[in-house]
Amino acid sequence: MLLGRGRLLIHSRACLRLRGYSTQGPNHAILDMLRSHKEEESKLADKNVYKIKAFTDAIRVIGQLDHPVSASEAKTLRGVGPGIYRRIQEYLAMSSGEEVDSEALERSKLERAAQTELEEVSGIGPVKARQLVAAGCRSIEQLRTTPEFMSMLTNIQRIGVTYSHHIEARVSREEAENVAQAIRNLLSVKYEVILGGSYRRGAPHSSDIDLIILHPDHVYVPFPTVYPDHIEIPPDAQKRKIKAKNGNGNGNGNGKRPPSLFKDDVLPVLESRGITAATLASGDLKWQGIVLLPDSELAVKGDQLAERKRRVTAITNGEGAYRRADLNLVAQKSRGAALLSLTGDIDFNRDLRLRAAKVGMHLNEFGLWRWNENDVVPHEGFWELVRGETEEEVLRELGLEYIPPEKRNFSALGRTVVQKRKSKKRSS
Repeated sequence: MLLGRGRLLIHSRACLRLRGYSTQGPNHAILDMLRSHKEEESKLADKNVYKIKAFTDAIRVIGQLDHPVSASEAKTLRGVGPGIYRRIQEYLAMSSGEEVDSEALERSKLERAAQTELEEVSGIGPVKARQLVAAGCRSIEQLRTTPEFMSMLTNIQRIGVTYSHHIEARVSREEAENVAQAIRNLLSVKYEVILGGSYRRGAPHSSDIDLIILHPDHVYVPFPTVYPDHIEIPPDAQKRKIKAKNGNGNGNGNGKRPPSLFKDDVLPVLESRGITAATLASGDLKWQGIVLLPDSELAVKGDQLAERKRRVTAITNGEGAYRRADLNLVAQKSRGAALLSLTGDIDFNRDLRLRAAKVGMHLNEFGLWRWNENDVVPHEGFWELVRGETEEEVLRELGLEYIPPEKRNFSALGRTVVQKRKSKKRSS
């Protein structure tokens, strides 16, 4: 419920006096308001990283001004989007005592709330959310039930809307285990299926299901397509990047990508058996999409054909429970690097890759690589796979002891390094 205009202005002015904005820079009040909103968003369980970045950008831009910013100027500043602009406009109007159009203010807040809700849908970003709000859409439910709004979406965005109330739910360990076991039961015994992500870190719940799939016949390892940090990228970087990528082969020695076990074997089986319900992205080595959770209580025991028909029909009718899942096909020689990349949190992985870069190496989900210079052609060379089969080898190469999966976060990594340094000092 909106405060009355008088109460609103009194509250705003009181805040100004209490916080002493008049003595702290030309735009301190606005910056403090934006920081407060950014902090509120950061504390949310389902925080929007894009919105946080929008606040960060606006704070940086406005903080560089040496004069009080006006609403009209704020609208033109690069780094201040429509949402931030509206907040600044409302704030300036209230703090200056100008007449506030309560209906316009209420409408603006409803539109902002609608945009925030729509951005929660997988695949819908700020731009598309604003377009939907401008067209009159005010909620995910209205979007889902209005053909006019659904027609404005891409196929991936429509999938996000269709399954939004499912994939916003956290994935329990039992659900992840059931999906992994269902996939093991359907694939050849030669396949190995490992649960990664926050499940492997021991978390009780996850945002999605990360699966690592290995097969002895899958040996393809893509070479990095980036130059090492110490190489000055030449003008013809794109052509030379491809040359550098293929110069040492691509894993099978003949310059051609081998047939994809993923597309030719794994995915057709999972789709026909009613495991995968919708595809968000699919390639030779990775699939991202929606899976139908196994329901053992409804399974038709001993009748695989009947169970298959039941699950496919459930997907068609939108019945059952669904979750987001990522399937990753990994070669044995990349096993360790993949387990590290697909287990650690974002900060942990970023720190490992920075450590690799500092010693002139490159770490990704396919392995730890060393750049080999060409003695004849300046800035030419190729990547050599150094380590990748085991996690212990990769960590040891980076100067780290083995870190258990449940400790693969940035804070745990920092403690490990500190303890290692202390032990070295004691031994010396």
